Amino acid sequence: MSNELLLEQADAAYAAGNLETALRAYAGLIEKDDENVYAWYRTAVALSRLGDAESAAPSIEEAALALAEGGQLPLALAALKDLERVDPQASLRAATRVAELYGVGSTRVARRGPPPPRSVVSAGRAMVGDLRVVREMAADRCEDLRALYSSKDGEPEHLPYHPLLSDLKPDDLASLVPLMELRIYGAGESVVEQGEEGTSLFIVSRGVAAVKRDDVHLAYLRSGAFFGEMALLTRQPRSASVAAHEPLALIEMGRDALEDLARRKPEVAAVLADYTRQRLVRSLMATSPLFQPLDPPRREALLEMFESRVYESGQLVLSEGDVAEGLYVVLSGAVRVTKQEGGESLALAVLEAGEVFGEISLIQRREATATVSADVKTVVLFLPRDAFNAHVGQFPEVLVHVFKLATEREQENSELMRVEPLALDDVENLLI
Repeated sequence: MSNELLLEQADAAYAAGNLETALRAYAGLIEKDDENVYAWYRTAVALSRLGDAESAAPSIEEAALALAEGGQLPLALAALKDLERVDPQASLRAATRVAELYGVGSTRVARRGPPPPRSVVSAGRAMVGDLRVVREMAADRCEDLRALYSSKDGEPEHLPYHPLLSDLKPDDLASLVPLMELRIYGAGESVVEQGEEGTSLFIVSRGVAAVKRDDVHLAYLRSGAFFGEMALLTRQPRSASVAAHEPLALIEMGRDALEDLARRKPEVAAVLADYTRQRLVRSLMATSPLFQPLDPPRREALLEMFESRVYESGQLVLSEGDVAEGLYVVLSGAVRVTKQEGGESLALAVLEAGEVFGEISLIQRREATATVSADVKTVVLFLPRDAFNAHVGQFPEVLVHVFKLATEREQENSELMRVEPLALDDVENLLI
């Protein structure tokens, strides 16, 4: 049996509540390998769950720091949450040290590069034998490793940059740890479902998560990956489902807890908002027809001219008859476009992420032909008229797209206005 498969089976046993089986597998790995910090951490956690919490706590703390020093911040955070359960004060102490390693101002954090690979070896005799012997052996081995890692010295290595987390000041990053929850899933278990309300951000600590939309596979997410960031800005339904492809450990940060921290620490709110905006913008730039014709450097240059605006559900964005201040691109959420006709409001369209509005007023320099309001809580990118006029010559592809869109949309609106609305009786007859 391969070592990685053994770790996966140990994680699966732990997720299923089979702690004795998990302990045997984890302990078998650390018996043969001083470098397998993950197996050491999991051995100590399994011991704590089996009643040896007091003796296991120092190993969990030291393993959390060793994982952080080894460039595995997501796993270090998971270890801090396991430590919090058995020794809250030790967890706070270790969280401060981890935050100093990775937060803003750290001289250790590199801006690129993945965490180093995990070391794994064959299991030894811990896989068999009396459980009491296995527990004793595992506890002794954890103590040996704790002494080993406590005495390690040498030149400190660079640590990988982690999006969002490494942009927080050490105090703010440490304040975030108590708000995190550690979630463990067995293979095939659902994490979030498409269409449900999004209220949390997740970080993959270990394992693989599978992402699907409408039963179509989209991606696999591995250690360090984030998902659910839309919940930081809105309460929109999840756009995809996520499930554990194999035993999975996730760090969950609830939106309400994050908002509470952001109220107390406004600088945290700024980092969270900026991170979320960057993720949304990258997705938009890859999919929106407005940005697609441009090469990456020119996309970035154009994007710098936009500002972001947030509208609550039902809030007015643009009024029919007003002159549009500039060009709007829906970043997240949706807006509803309506027009007054004969004293009644006629629905023209619902525009979602990537779609543009305000172009008719902008290009033809006249009053807006329709009213636009947020259909749900919505974030838009806004390019002011002056910036558009001053710089659009550098982006002829964008000008062509906006002009074509304005022409097509005005024609569609004109055709729609010429169609006589159906009476209620006529609609009922069509449905029969």
